[in-house]
Amino acid sequence: MRPRWWIGLALIPLAGCVESFVMPREPATQQVAASPFHEPARRLPPRVNVPPASQEAAFRVELLRGKLIGENPQSGLRPVVTTLGVADTEIFHVGLNNVYITEGLVRQCATDGQLAGVLAHEFGRMVAEREATVSDEVRQPERLLPIQVPVGGASNVRGSDPISQVELARFEQQHPKHAKKLPRPDPQQVARTILEKAGFQRTDLDAALPILQAAERFSVHENQFKGIGKQSDWKAP
Repeated sequence: MRPRWWIGLALIPLAGCVESFVMPREPATQQVAASPFHEPARRLPPRVNVPPASQEAAFRVELLRGKLIGENPQSGLRPVVTTLGVADTEIFHVGLNNVYITEGLVRQCATDGQLAGVLAHEFGRMVAEREATVSDEVRQPERLLPIQVPVGGASNVRGSDPISQVELARFEQQHPKHAKKLPRPDPQQVARTILEKAGFQRTDLDAALPILQAAERFSVHENQFKGIGKQSDWKAP
């Protein structure tokens, strides 16, 4: 069988076309936050020299943090909790992403329930602070009319059938136009909900309150991390 050399000659012009063909690039996907609660821009905390905590205390805190946050996705919190290796009793947060607790406060919690109550209380404060920055329009969006109402809103109800009028009257009674504003969340109630969903007792917060009240008297390390206090002179060996 004779070689069909003319087929190769016919494909030569097409080779250049195939090589020069470029698929159009798709536009890059824009990353959008999954939550409407955005942390306001702030300066990063200054570098603070603090000794590291023991592995025992840091592991205990991280274990409870994962349990509290993992069982409460509705809170919208994903903070990093850092244990500071100091004997003082403090717990505080910087922004909505970082929580700091001292090893001295961890060791004062005799049970995991008490320590969970301490962490949940701080998480509750963070939720309350976040909600304070959100407008009422976002927290309480505009109501939607029932599906029975004809297009155009209530102005067309007069000419509609009596069933639509009854449905609209019932909707107006259940959803008045001037509804009361949603109350701001109470930090302690938020903390109790977080504890309960994570498998702890709501009363664990009551057991942790005396420890929290004693810790509120100290703010040395909190002031350092927020840049309003004298920096520690501790240096790594």
